Amino acid sequence: MIDNLKQAYEAWNNKSLVLENFNGFIEITTPFVDMHHDFIQLYFIKESNNSFKITDDGHILNELAMLGIDIRNSKKRSDFFQTSLNIFGVKYNEKTDELFVTFSNVSEYPEKQHRLIQCMLRTSDMLLTSRNSVISIFTEEITAFFEENNVPFIEGASFTGVSGKPQNFDFTLPHTKRKNQKLIKAINNPTPDNYKYPLFSWMDVRTMRKNSDFIILANDTNNSVAEGFIEPFRNYSVEVLEWSKRNEWVNVLKIS
Repeated sequence: MIDNLKQAYEAWNNKSLVLENFNGFIEITTPFVDMHHDFIQLYFIKESNNSFKITDDGHILNELAMLGIDIRNSKKRSDFFQTSLNIFGVKYNEKTDELFVTFSNVSEYPEKQHRLIQCMLRTSDMLLTSRNSVISIFTEEITAFFEENNVPFIEGASFTGVSGKPQNFDFTLPHTKRKNQKLIKAINNPTPDNYKYPLFSWMDVRTMRKNSDFIILANDTNNSVAEGFIEPFRNYSVEVLEWSKRNEWVNVLKIS
């Protein structure tokens, strides 16, 4: 049975792996798929020093960037990416965004290619991060943006509401002579169903925070903010600020 399994796998691999010779490189179409369910393509290059290189030509990181995921904008993403490189022994070219492996003997080709593919798939898993991690990444981006624009804030403030339960807010902006304190929740996925919990948090504390305003920061990087998400907040005079327009509204949050 073991021999049959090996033969079946080798037959499948030989049929699925397509190599095509071009001037200066070999294009390798693998049976593995990326985040768009397209077959992953790699490029085999013989270097001038007689070593070999397999590269994704920047495909994975460019695709993530097009989907709004930049490894440079978040320490969590950067750490995850660097760990992935270390695990699989893959190199990264910051200028071209390519992931690649190098080796000196053709016999190393199968293992090196497999390591590169594993690293590419793990890197693309940033799209499938759990909700809590994605929220953490979004709030980290907000923190960096506030700091860059000199917006004073406190992270993770909690206030007890009428219910007697603590209500947590991602950011709190201080009260000034001209402006109320601002309680802020960051919503990474502003769909019509995701208004309930943040709105309840505000309704629970607003009678006890009379000099406070409530603001929603909605992440519209990948999808626009649904009208069904905005309307309930509008009915309670809560402002929803779209993340893509942050350079337009950031001055409103500064102390003046």
